[in-house]
Amino acid sequence: MIDEIFEYAVYVAFLIACALPLSAYINKVMAGERHFLSRVTAPVERCACRIMGIDSCEQMGWRKYLASALIFSIVSFVVLMAVLMLQGFLPLNPEGLSGLSGDLAFNTAASFVSNTNWQSYSGESTLSYFSQAIGLTVQNFVTPAVGMAVLFALFRGLVAQNSEGLGSFWTDVVRALLGVLIPLSLVLAVADVWQGSPQNMSDYQTTQLVEPVGIAENGEVVSADDPSAVEVVDEMVVPMGPQASQVAIKQLGTNGGGYNGVNSASVLENPTPLSNLLQCVSLLLIPVALVFSFGRFVNDRRQGRAIFFSMFAILMVALLAVGYFEMAGTPQLAQDGAVYMGQAGQSGGNMEGKETRFGVTDSALWATFTTAASNGSVNSMHDSFTPMGGMVPMLLMQLGEIIFGGIGCGLYSMIGFVILTVFIAGLMVGRTPEYLGKKIGPKEMRMAVVLAICTPVVILIGAAAMCLDPATFASLSNAGPHGFSEVLYAATSAGANNGSAFAGMNCNTPFLNMVLGFEMLANRFIPMAAALCLAGSLANRQKVAVSAGTLSTANGMFVFLLILIVLLVAALSMLPALALGPVAEQLQMMH
Repeated sequence: MIDEIFEYAVYVAFLIACALPLSAYINKVMAGERHFLSRVTAPVERCACRIMGIDSCEQMGWRKYLASALIFSIVSFVVLMAVLMLQGFLPLNPEGLSGLSGDLAFNTAASFVSNTNWQSYSGESTLSYFSQAIGLTVQNFVTPAVGMAVLFALFRGLVAQNSEGLGSFWTDVVRALLGVLIPLSLVLAVADVWQGSPQNMSDYQTTQLVEPVGIAENGEVVSADDPSAVEVVDEMVVPMGPQASQVAIKQLGTNGGGYNGVNSASVLENPTPLSNLLQCVSLLLIPVALVFSFGRFVNDRRQGRAIFFSMFAILMVALLAVGYFEMAGTPQLAQDGAVYMGQAGQSGGNMEGKETRFGVTDSALWATFTTAASNGSVNSMHDSFTPMGGMVPMLLMQLGEIIFGGIGCGLYSMIGFVILTVFIAGLMVGRTPEYLGKKIGPKEMRMAVVLAICTPVVILIGAAAMCLDPATFASLSNAGPHGFSEVLYAATSAGANNGSAFAGMNCNTPFLNMVLGFEMLANRFIPMAAALCLAGSLANRQKVAVSAGTLSTANGMFVFLLILIVLLVAALSMLPALALGPVAEQLQMMH
């Protein structure tokens, strides 16, 4: 376990070392200040604003800012859904793939417009190059830009005094795209191509298998000389296309949608240990940087550090827990000691559903990072994790994707918990709640509560709706508690805008596509509206002077209280559902 902890420490240290300077750069970009890419981005930004008729100095109120974000998202949704349904008639379709059904197109459009990137299909066998590059990849860029724009509107509301202006939504989106997302994605895409990821428009390639395999009558893969084999396969189709460009932004933009069905477990998307390191760090790079950006923006870096340590503490506990449970395996896997589970000469622990080139260590690390971020890409199949090892990633999502979370949405949801903690702590000591010099009133508390409980409510409603439909059970590959865990994970992934899957449940049915699609849209836009309403309300308030009675929101005690409130409000909301799934399965295995 010492080696695993050392590797985790290297990843985390590299992540923080990259995020700290990036935080200063992001603030300069979003403020329109000069930075080292200004000579390239500034002319393009001015040209884009001129073409779209944008006043870069406009100060929108929260209602106009929200309306702009909603209009942009609605147009994106309609265009993407049209592209997906009409892909059979559109160019760049060398495999001649037909358009998606209405319910699957709705689910996919809702998924990518909400920055969820849940996929009820295998990308390489369902979508054309046009749909992948023009449809999905474009949304992979603009949806995190929208999240970042809303976050900076909230930042401005926290520091403004007696003002309604939160900046221009359109300018913020353009700056986030040109200054942050495109440059970082270009660097990562080049690195991925260097490591071996395809980036072309070629037809799919056919290659010979090193060792032929047989296919039994029931579809099971057997040895080529097995008597039950009814067909021998000696070649395979290798998907081509613009993969590296989509992989780069799917990781950096906390998107997660895979070009290939097996996502980042594919050697095409994630070919080497170096690509695994770069992509895994990219999952949390911008969300972590934004936490430090917050401290810089409000001119009190202690505030950013307090939120960072709250998130970081939960992340580290989750990481060590997943690593421990997957390394320990289960009595059934070990067969009461008959099967060696150690690491001498092999990748030890629970290797079911994991790539041998990554092993338990990198698989547990990725699973923790991708569910802490609102990302959802996977390099192993979470359905094959141990019951408790699979519960921890599920719980990270159920907290509301606030342990760094998605770009923008993770931090503004966490600020809702911060305000809730300030209010509760104020009640405990009999003081008027204040945050960053702003008094917290009833309106702010209502918005904070929406930010705190929206995700658990959406998840539970979605899971209940799925369980009421008899067809859901036909989609499961397992019965009992694990089958319920598959349903709960799907509802959680969609309701928390994550997009990862347990990979043991077929969700491509009309009813499930619609339920999951509405979940994704609800948890994207309800918190967004609450965050902007909160920003508008705080911007209108005058700051009050700090006194001896002001509650500190930057010390160790506040960090402890914030973690406690997160666990009490979010985790306990989901405990009954978890008890019916992974907890029951774990208890079942112990007998």
